[in-house]
Parts: sequence; structure tokens; C-alpha cells
Amino acid sequence: MAKRDFVEYHLREALAAGIAEAGSDKALPRRLRAEIKLRLIVMSDNELWELAKLTAEPLNKPVDQAYKEHKKRVEELLATASEWMNDLQVERDPAKKEEMPDKVLIIVDEPSLNEELTSVLEGAGFSVASIPDYSKAFLELYELKPDLVILDEVLPARDGIEACSELYGIFGIPVILLGKDPSAEIWKRAVDAGADFYLRKPFSKLVLVARVKAIFRRCKGKTSKWLTSER
Repeated sequence: MAKRDFVEYHLREALAAGIAEAGSDKALPRRLRAEIKLRLIVMSDNELWELAKLTAEPLNKPVDQAYKEHKKRVEELLATASEWMNDLQVERDPAKKEEMPDKVLIIVDEPSLNEELTSVLEGAGFSVASIPDYSKAFLELYELKPDLVILDEVLPARDGIEACSELYGIFGIPVILLGKDPSAEIWKRAVDAGADFYLRKPFSKLVLVARVKAIFRRCKGKTSKWLTSER
């Protein structure tokens, strides 16, 4: 039920985006327009088909044509994401930033692993947020403003490597990818996708904390991706 409600919600938001753009609604705030675009690019192919069905009939066009148009629109939005996503930014006070603990976002669908990661990282002094559903996590990134994402390679409706590439390519967020593949090929794929580290399961808690701290030490002093409009 919760998943269906979420799908219906961002379908409505995507429709609102189409209506606003078709009518050149200049009164629609830039932030809201950006939020609607964000919801559109995280829709799965099945959801895009549902959107196509909803939009095709009123416009008297085939569903497959409407789907292709939506797919093209998603590709265009992804290509220009670094530009319009700046409209979502709410700047933190740089003076207070140093006082805040580093924030880790966990995107892991396995409950026991999720709880273990949260417990270990909070025990190490980090601020932790956990959202098992990748699409929901993606939509809340600008509210959470994580300094690091721990992402499972296996997600219910998303390939972990693709998700990693999206997080790094659009937001520039450091990512630790969790997985079980022992091959050298997975390391290459993870690095190519922008992951800072591929951590094989099962892993030591000490290794996890050490790796997270190492990434934060490397990033310390750099301008936050959430505070700059440059990519």
C-alpha cells in the first residue's frame, strides 16, 4: 500500500509538471518545478508506462508514443540535472556546519543489516539516517544533505551500481557500495560508477568505521556539494 501510494503521488506530481510546462506557468516557484522534475527522473519504466496511459488519452495519442516522449524528457532532465537541481538548495550556515556530526545516509533494504549499520555508525559518533527505498531516499536528499551514502548493491527495484552512478554523477556524494561479489570486475564497475569503496559482505565493523572515517578525512575542508552551485 505504501509503495502504491508513493507511486501515485509522484505520478500526480509529474502530471503537474507537464501541465505547468505546457502552459508556461511562470508563477510556479522554481523550487517546486525542480522538485517535480526530481520526482519524474526517479520513476521506473513501469511507472512511466502508467504515466503514459494517463496522458495519452486526453491528448489522443498512442500510449507507446507518450511513453517515448516521457522517456526522452527523463533523459533530458538527467542531462541537465546539475543546472536545475540548484533550485532545490537550502544553504546551511557554514559556521554551524563544523559543529554538526558528519551525516551518513543508509540505503539498505535488508532490515537486520540496516539496523546493524545504524547501530555501529551511531556508536562511532556519526549522525545516521536510514531510508530502505532508493526512490524515496533520492527524493529526500536535499532535505537530509548527507555527507556520505552507504548503498546496497542489491535493491528491490533498482540496480545498486546504477544508483551509485546517479548519486555520484548528479550530487557528487561519496558512496560506499555494499555487496558480495568477490570478482575484480565488480571493483572496476563500482569505481566507474563513482563509488569510493566496494565493501564485501560480511565485513568487520572496525573496517566499516575506519573506511567511513577515511572518506571524511579526505573530504574535510572541501566545499560541500550542498553549498555550491558549481559541479
